[in-house]
Amino acid sequence: MAVTQRTLSTILLITLPFLFLAVRIYFTIKKRRELGKTSRDENAIAREGKANFTFRRILIGPVIPIFILVCAIDPSWMRYIQSPYPVLGMWVGTVMTLIGIAFLAWTHVCLGKEWSVNLQLRDDHRLIQSGPYSRVRHPMYTSLFAIYIGLALVSNNYGIMLLVIMVVISLLLRIPKEEGMMIEKFGDEYRTYMQTTGRFLPKPG
Repeated sequence: MAVTQRTLSTILLITLPFLFLAVRIYFTIKKRRELGKTSRDENAIAREGKANFTFRRILIGPVIPIFILVCAIDPSWMRYIQSPYPVLGMWVGTVMTLIGIAFLAWTHVCLGKEWSVNLQLRDDHRLIQSGPYSRVRHPMYTSLFAIYIGLALVSNNYGIMLLVIMVVISLLLRIPKEEGMMIEKFGDEYRTYMQTTGRFLPKPG
């Protein structure tokens, strides 16, 4: 029996987020095994801004997963907020998501124990400039943008697309705070690094 486009889209919408989470969980566990349980920087949330931090956690936590689940159930009212290009969106989104997940894994490998979910640095923190970090300052954000936008396209749903745009805006607001933290830690070394790298994509030339 042939698999319909809707069935395939539902399967992808469920399996792709699990693949993304599997990568995150693997590297989280790996870091904890290498460093043990690290103390939480109480200023990390304040450094980013509590409102922005909480807003993004709510979106990524309960809101978007619930919306994805509703999309998978596909109630009749969902047709009013669906894109008119389901097949194109599904395949473009799948490719974007898979590339984003692969790129995310690469950045995790290069960052190693220097990675943190929150805006905090260890006393012996190193400035990584290898792998994708040799050309781009924030390749992990690039991968996350590709994953989130890709999943929104796979969903074929304007509601999820709107929520993803909100997450992307939240991350964009976080990045200047992160760069300020890095300048405070590494000073001129990071300022020079900023001049030779692009923020999300390599500098031309």
